Amino acid sequence: MRLRFPRVGLVVALAACSQPAPPAGSFDYLFAPPGGRFQHVSSTDSTGGNHDFGEVAAGDSAVLLDTPGPGVVRRLWVTVASRDRQYLRRVALKMYWEGETNPSVAAPLGDFFGNGFSKRHYTALVMGEASGGFYCYLPMPFERRARIVVENGTGRPIDALYYNIELVRDIRLPSGFGTFHAWWHRDARTTARAPHLILAARGRGALVGVSLNAQSYAKNLAFLEGDETYTVDGERRGQGTGTEDYFNSGWYFDEATYAGPYTGLIVKDDTLGRVAAYRWHLPDAVPFRDSLRVTIEHGTENGEVADYATMAYWYQTEPHAPLPPLPPPDARRVPAVVIPLAAVPLDSLHWQRRGATTVMTLPVPRPDRYTVVVYPVGGPDSDRATFRVAGGPGRTALLVAADSNTLLPAVPLGAVSVRDSVRLEARVRHLPAAIEALPLHLWATEWHVVGPFPSPHVVGKEISPALDSVLAPERSPDLAGSYAGVNGQSVHWRRVTAGPDGRVRLTRIFKPTDWVLAYGQAWLYSPRAGPTTLLLGADDGHVLWVNGERVSERQGRHTSEPDDVAIPVRLEAGWNRVLVKVANLDGGWAFQVRAADPDGVLRWGAGPREGSR
Repeated sequence: MRLRFPRVGLVVALAACSQPAPPAGSFDYLFAPPGGRFQHVSSTDSTGGNHDFGEVAAGDSAVLLDTPGPGVVRRLWVTVASRDRQYLRRVALKMYWEGETNPSVAAPLGDFFGNGFSKRHYTALVMGEASGGFYCYLPMPFERRARIVVENGTGRPIDALYYNIELVRDIRLPSGFGTFHAWWHRDARTTARAPHLILAARGRGALVGVSLNAQSYAKNLAFLEGDETYTVDGERRGQGTGTEDYFNSGWYFDEATYAGPYTGLIVKDDTLGRVAAYRWHLPDAVPFRDSLRVTIEHGTENGEVADYATMAYWYQTEPHAPLPPLPPPDARRVPAVVIPLAAVPLDSLHWQRRGATTVMTLPVPRPDRYTVVVYPVGGPDSDRATFRVAGGPGRTALLVAADSNTLLPAVPLGAVSVRDSVRLEARVRHLPAAIEALPLHLWATEWHVVGPFPSPHVVGKEISPALDSVLAPERSPDLAGSYAGVNGQSVHWRRVTAGPDGRVRLTRIFKPTDWVLAYGQAWLYSPRAGPTTLLLGADDGHVLWVNGERVSERQGRHTSEPDDVAIPVRLEAGWNRVLVKVANLDGGWAFQVRAADPDGVLRWGAGPREGSR
């Protein structure tokens, strides 16, 4: 028996030697021989008390880290107490490597951590706002020196600045390593001339992340149709399919906010048309040898106007091209009031001073009734101001604000009849930023509709063939009529009421809704014969008749937008029949109609009246 034990042991030993080594684990580096010297830097109270924060005077700065190298910053954590509601934008974070004078990182504090609009909790893999504190785990290597600075541009003291930084010093860095960079770029009001620039870098390196804080001036999310484009080493390397697609989402972020390790949506506000999103390119970094340019459209072919602010995060070899300086703190603010697209800025208006009164003239597109809205500017030195529209009432408003040149909430001045231009008189210290003349939307709300009728799909074309065909409701629009609709079923006129926005939503009334059309008719009363303008929005194509005369038609894919199509018509005295044919390709299906009415004498009805045709 004693002779057998060595043999068994030998067999076991040989079997063990023949087994493969266990696979490496994700965190095996933790038990590898450590390198470097750990150091913790923070705002702790060096006296042993609990005053573990710094106070930063208005216009002053605080140095969070200033240390020789070589080393790597492993963690940065910051939280701030400030009485300034705009501190996320007016406090700046800057980082300098190797004794440079132009920073490698320059950003508003909030935007650097993805919180440009407001402080919102989210926890991504390398960066986030974790229930009150901002953190960043992106490694920040340096050979000779590292310097991290916070600048207070709020105009008042920062009451408390807490920070913790962990780094490893005296560590051997690989040759040709890239230092960490981050740049904030804002287009406060995009134009149709060019896409928004996310990054233009020169050198050798890799893009590792992007965050976006954007808000529409039209209070919708149409800017998400914009595509990202990469130009690497001077060569175009591809274009995306939509903004939310770039952030690994879809359908305009239709399932609301989320925070993933690499991508997330921090803010989605459909009312304001606002989103904040991030994407970390950690598994799919974008390398470049000599240059990288990344842009993103604002809407299809840059057709949407929005406030775009992006952060680009990347590594590259030094020296880097100097970053453009950050705008002044006040110019970085998130506006509490957004001037809509329809408003006209003061510098585009004709105005003149007459003593203490300034007279401004705002042209209008057509004779109509308009609600005039003023977008005033205030500051600490402002006081009461009086605004008055010629032919309308006046209004007094207090325009005091904590900060200079602050855009204040809009001041509506009521509805007035306007033929060619609004004449506004203002007694005010600071002239308003813009004036808006909003048409008074008195919609045709009571309709009779009938459908659906077939409009076959033409492959490869976005047209509705049946728009050019004469169907039975055109020949006999009598409300008692009965017609053959889709699949030959009998369809009849039915009475419907438009929504508060004037839209008659046909998708809620008829089935099927794709590749079909329907008719709507209403009556418009005028006390006298004469010209007016009908304003139509239709999704998709349409034909419009007034008293049997074809006055408007349009093919193609469209959305139902207020006053999208202006149609000059001549009304007869009494009741006038308005008949509209609306075709749908697929998706949404609706229409809305009103009449320009400067004298306030027109009125709509749903059924035939005495004298109607």
